[in-house]
Amino acid sequence: MCTKNNERTECFACGACCVAFSISTLGKESGEACNYLSEDGLCGIYSKRPDVCREFVPDEICVLIQGLSFEEKVEVIKKIYGM
Repeated sequence: MCTKNNERTECFACGACCVAFSISTLGKESGEACNYLSEDGLCGIYSKRPDVCREFVPDEICVLIQGLSFEEKVEVIKKIYGM
């Protein structure tokens, strides 16, 4: 996790993690968009999202890929995490 003065990296709400990662509790495969991902990159079930989503912490990867297109972000995440 990227920190500056012990501060956590904030989520950029790009939704790339909601496409790149698989979410077995939702039956979602890696590379497909989560059914609950809105067009603005927010989670439609945020208050009821699965634990795996709650436990995800934005890190330095999110900061480094911020300027890429959405498709490029998804591909970088998949490559980094071996998907």
